[in-house]
Amino acid sequence: MVLGLMASFALAACNSGPSEGEIAARAETDRLKSELQGRDSLIGEMALSFDDIEKNIALMDDREKLLGENAGGELNVDKREKIVRDLQLMNGLMQESRDRVADLTERLDKSKIEAGGLRKKLKSLDLMLASRDSSISTMKDELLARDFKIEQVNSQLTAIELEMVKRGAIIEQQTNEMNTAWYVVGTSKELEEQGVVTRTGGLIGIGKTAAVNGDVASDRFKSLDVRRTSRVPLGVKKAHLVTEHPKSSYSIVKEGDELAYLEIKDPAAFWKMSKYMVVEVK
Repeated sequence: MVLGLMASFALAACNSGPSEGEIAARAETDRLKSELQGRDSLIGEMALSFDDIEKNIALMDDREKLLGENAGGELNVDKREKIVRDLQLMNGLMQESRDRVADLTERLDKSKIEAGGLRKKLKSLDLMLASRDSSISTMKDELLARDFKIEQVNSQLTAIELEMVKRGAIIEQQTNEMNTAWYVVGTSKELEEQGVVTRTGGLIGIGKTAAVNGDVASDRFKSLDVRRTSRVPLGVKKAHLVTEHPKSSYSIVKEGDELAYLEIKDPAAFWKMSKYMVVEVK
C-alpha cells in the first residue's frame, strides 16, 4: 500500500514537468544565447566587410594612380579604352563600398549592440570614400575636358563584369607590387636626418659604419618598377651603396667629371637580397 502511494507521487511529479519558473529561466537563457550569437555573427561579418572595403579603397587608389599615368600625353584608342575600363571599375568599387557601409550602418542601428568602435570605423570608412569620390570627380572633369563623354566616365558595369574586371585588377596590382622597389639617394647628413641610416662603431665619430634603419618610414624612399627602370640618376662626385647588392649586377657610370647614374645590369640579381636601395653621395 505504502509502496503504491510512493509510486503514484513519483509518477505525478514526473508528469507535472518543469515549473513555470524553470521554463521562464530556460527561455531567458535561450534568448541571451541567441542574442550573443547574433552579436558575434554581426561583429564577425562587419570585420570581414571592413577588410573588403579597405581593399576596394586600396584598389581604387592603385587604379587612380595608373589612370593618371595613362592619361598623360596623346591618347590612342587602346589608352582611351583602358581609361574607360578603369573608370568603370572605380565607379563599381565606389558604389559597392558605399552600399556596404550603408547596409552595415543600418544593421548596426537595428541591433542592440553598443559598439562605439564599430560606428567609429564606419564613419572613418565613409570619410575615406568621400575623399576618394572627390578626387575621382576631379579626375573625371579633367577627362571630360579631353573629349571623353559623360556616359563614359559615369558608366557602370554589371555585377558579373565588375567581379571579372576586379579580379584582373587585383592580379595586376599584385604583380606591380612584386615588381616595385624603393630607393633613396642622399648625403651622409641627409640620410641620417631622415632616419634612413644609423651609424655604429668607430671612435669619436671616426670609422663608424653606416647601416640601413629597419624602422624607417617608407615615405623616405622613391619607388621604381624593376621591369622598366635600369638607371638611377646621381650627378655627384662620389657615391657608394649602403645596401648590399652583387657588384656584378650594377655599375656606376661616369660622364665627364661626375658620376652620372647607377646602371642596373642584372635586375633579378640586384634586387634579390632586398627591394630597397640606399645610395650615399658626396
